[in-house]
Amino acid sequence: MTLFILIFIVFYSVSTFSQISGYQEGMKYINKDDLKKYISILSDDSLKGRAATSPENKIATEYIAKQFSSIGLKPFPTQSSYKYKKEINSFSTPEDYFQKFFILKSKLSSDNTLNLTTSIQESSTEIFFDYRKDFIVDQKSSQSERIKGSIVFVGYGVDDSVNKYSDYKLKGGKEINVKNKIVFFYDGTPEKESKQKNNDEKKSRIANTVKKKTEAAMKRGAVAVLVAPDPAKSTKSFLLDTESLYNVFSRNHYTLPELSRKESIPIVYISSEVSSELLSNESPIDSDEGENEISKIKYYPSELKGKQIELSLKYQNELIPSENVVGYLAGSDSLLKNEYIVVGAHFDHIGFGEYGSMDKDNLGKIHNGADDNASGTSGVLELAEAFVHSKPKRSVVFIAFNGEEMGMLGSRYYAYQNPMTDVTSTKAMVNLDMISRGDSNLVWAGGIFYSSDMKNVVETANKDFGMQILYNVGLFTFASDQGPFIRKKIPSVFFFAGMHDDYHTPADNVEKINADKAESVAKLAFLTAWELANTSVLPQYRELTMDEKILLVKESSDKQKKYSSPQIK
Repeated sequence: MTLFILIFIVFYSVSTFSQISGYQEGMKYINKDDLKKYISILSDDSLKGRAATSPENKIATEYIAKQFSSIGLKPFPTQSSYKYKKEINSFSTPEDYFQKFFILKSKLSSDNTLNLTTSIQESSTEIFFDYRKDFIVDQKSSQSERIKGSIVFVGYGVDDSVNKYSDYKLKGGKEINVKNKIVFFYDGTPEKESKQKNNDEKKSRIANTVKKKTEAAMKRGAVAVLVAPDPAKSTKSFLLDTESLYNVFSRNHYTLPELSRKESIPIVYISSEVSSELLSNESPIDSDEGENEISKIKYYPSELKGKQIELSLKYQNELIPSENVVGYLAGSDSLLKNEYIVVGAHFDHIGFGEYGSMDKDNLGKIHNGADDNASGTSGVLELAEAFVHSKPKRSVVFIAFNGEEMGMLGSRYYAYQNPMTDVTSTKAMVNLDMISRGDSNLVWAGGIFYSSDMKNVVETANKDFGMQILYNVGLFTFASDQGPFIRKKIPSVFFFAGMHDDYHTPADNVEKINADKAESVAKLAFLTAWELANTSVLPQYRELTMDEKILLVKESSDKQKKYSSPQIK
């Protein structure tokens, strides 16, 4: 599961769906022994953490495809290679189950330049700064670019409407124009230091993160921002102060080439020496001491006359082939078989922890991902076998998604670019991610914030189990493979057993799974998918009101307090 911070939001409704019979034979095929066998194979050391784009990830795709075939699933009928083989009566191969796509691997090179040109009357001088020694860049993109513009100094770069404070306002109250210019500001905050009651820690009272400051500059049309060290604070050295940031910015970035987009304007962290050069030969920067109750100093914005910055960024790009694994079961109803229910789970993990690891001391060790998400993938295999023995009215598409840990690349590709058939034919989606840890009677169901009907379906399915279902998954709603489907306004549910200390560490191994829990969640997911694949009244997409969400949060939080399972943090 991709790492995100959770917000607790929920909603309550009364079930109006009735349980549909016919599932009993299929239910016999979901058992903990099979689940543990699949989890053991997928999380074995030999697969080296199944990182997307790795050779071991490809081995996992072939294994899953072979299981789909042996269970009785077919490749999706529109897949060209399978369609051709079907016409010549050839048997399907693992590759026939592959939905192929490319992952774009991008990395900011070290061959980046930053130049300052100063023009005074008819003469000009140019200073060249060194990447890493004088500046580093935060920019997730794949397109090399050259940016040139005049420089506008905006103090600390704060724009906070709540506190009615803006560093973009001139003394008369008019806002300075930064459109198509480069905004230059200090890191940190202009606010006075204040002590909380019974607490010696300083509390920030205004929007002072670099991200928020950059958003303020972007909103006004700036083409880049320069971030200088706060002159009010002492620094060790630029190299030491920015070491952790540089390590983050120099990592590989993964996306889909068709969906690759510039996420932000370049954020350029500069040294005090560069900052001094920018402000050299300037008349004193206009400022006031303590402009209001939160400000220790107010710098008024100004354009640095006669000075221009030119920034050149270069990227190293590589297109890497990848694939989802897609199996298909045709529906039994002559009309409803043209409607689809998607049942999915991601099978990739984080390899040796090169991205996403929560255990920085053990980078380089295999992160097997038994719970995340060999467990969910195993659940999909069990659901597929169950459906083969209890055939539904609607068609069911079973998908082992790839590249989830890189940003849900496989599910985004399927939902946004190639849903096999018209995406409006997909009527609902069931996702399994991390289903084998924690209290056997407790499970989270996400996606309900966007369909109260889906909550009714889940609770109808739960009548045979009586599990405690919590709905306060917050931002995890969009942090796993149900997210792209919800973005497409497809009612979706996400089954999740809860966070634990081994998440994204080498300790997430098969020995620690709760096979009984995995079986219970898989059976609940099967009954949920069964209802969706057979009901005459499909769930509808509807985003809940904030009051509904708050009510469901409270309901789930109250339930959660009764259990000793790991808490979502």
